[in-house]
Amino acid sequence: MDTTRYLTHRRRERISKVLGNRTRRITVLLEDIFDPLNANAVLRTADGLGIQDIHVAENRHKFEVHSKVSGHAAHWLTIHRYRENFVAIKDFRVKPEGVPQSTKKAYESLKAAGYSILATSPRGKSDSLRTLDITKKYAVALGSEHWGLSDWAMENADELIALPMLGFTESYNISVTAAMVLHFLAERLRSERTDWGLEEKEKDELWKTWTARKVGGRV
Repeated sequence: MDTTRYLTHRRRERISKVLGNRTRRITVLLEDIFDPLNANAVLRTADGLGIQDIHVAENRHKFEVHSKVSGHAAHWLTIHRYRENFVAIKDFRVKPEGVPQSTKKAYESLKAAGYSILATSPRGKSDSLRTLDITKKYAVALGSEHWGLSDWAMENADELIALPMLGFTESYNISVTAAMVLHFLAERLRSERTDWGLEEKEKDELWKTWTARKVGGRV
């Protein structure tokens, strides 16, 4: 069924404009985010910056979509979920041990797609964002609120990055970290590259998906 005939001219223009600003050269990996509000805030940031794909590794904590927090971003993003040997743990203070199988699967998938994985960690280099080779595709990995990324995720990432901390606190909230890192990379990508957009085939696929949806009557 062709649903596009029911779209207003304004809605068609809005969808076309958003598609023209989408990229898959930057993506996000969320590993065991405990607070769903934080995870959904990251979705909202990604959508606002034109980042199409979100990868979610569920080793111990289930990811849930909250439309009010994400601003319905999940409806417009492509979310890839990994849940290998999932064991729910309610206490986020319990430090993960061993190989997180969902994260391992996500890493394998991302690297097979040509992404270099940037793990956010206080042990990383704060100047690396300025010196990164922007010709590469990057996946920004973000970990739980209490422990950050698992040891395995950091050890197997291509590079560790950190944001400067000039005050007494030791880290930013995960949603703030995501916003700062993704905004910086997106700005560099669009100012230094010309091939950051989606291919026409990808646009056509998303057009069909998006035009079949009606989210709160808004686009």
